[in-house]
Amino acid sequence: MSSSDNSKNFIPRITQLDALFLDREAYSLIKDQLLKTVKYIGQGLLTRLEPEISASIHYFILRNTVQRARSSVGQQLLQIRYGESVAAYRLQRYVLCLVLGKWAKLRAGDIAFALTRNDQTKLKASQVVSFLEIIFKISELVNILVFLFQGVYPSILQRILGLEQVSSTPETVRKISYSYFTRELLWHGFAELLAFILPLINIQHFHNFMRKLLPSSSENELDGDDIPVKFGLDTTCAVCNNHPVLPHSFGCQHLACYYCIHSSYAMDPSFTCPLCNHKVENKVQIVPAFMSV
Repeated sequence: MSSSDNSKNFIPRITQLDALFLDREAYSLIKDQLLKTVKYIGQGLLTRLEPEISASIHYFILRNTVQRARSSVGQQLLQIRYGESVAAYRLQRYVLCLVLGKWAKLRAGDIAFALTRNDQTKLKASQVVSFLEIIFKISELVNILVFLFQGVYPSILQRILGLEQVSSTPETVRKISYSYFTRELLWHGFAELLAFILPLINIQHFHNFMRKLLPSSSENELDGDDIPVKFGLDTTCAVCNNHPVLPHSFGCQHLACYYCIHSSYAMDPSFTCPLCNHKVENKVQIVPAFMSV
């Protein structure tokens, strides 16, 4: 193959990885939609047959895309396919390995239980499956490193079976949109800036400040020196507006949860009651409250 043919059939590494990601997303969407349509049959039946259902869906998708069209869902979206040099039996083996591999992983325990009743044998079978899974993960890691260097075979199964990918439209010149990359860089920079700034902002102080600006329905209520604190079944926390957990008073006639008042005062020493704007002078004011009989 000449250098001009190589340049035409060049497929970026990110495109090949995106195709694998899109394949997984398409499979997940179809599976979720199918499970939603049959959810009223019974969760028990679906739970027992979930490995078989997943394998059937996966095989149906791969058979009608990889085997027949020589390209998966993600590859079709990104205009790549398996080359004509790839024999049909290799694609068939690839489909069977993907489907049966995932099914065997989910059914390994049931298979071991069906073959033997010996607990030691089942334990060894489980250990063998875990060992094989570790070997596969290591092989995937080594393969992705080689893929980043060579630019072909993004998965270990594709490398073993020799499934090389080519462009569906080799005559089309790949165009790079620099405006897209600029937007991505600006967005990621803005996200990193927010991640750095947000922990430095006292959210509780800002929340209390905004509450002070809003009109309160209890502005004319007096402090706890004039009216005793009342705690009953209908009392709510002044901070979270729920029934107070370990209620505490803090100098006014309102109550708050132990966590609500202590965390609010720790984050904002100038914390004031959201209902009557009473300022908590010091931590000594925060004392437990008891239900009035």
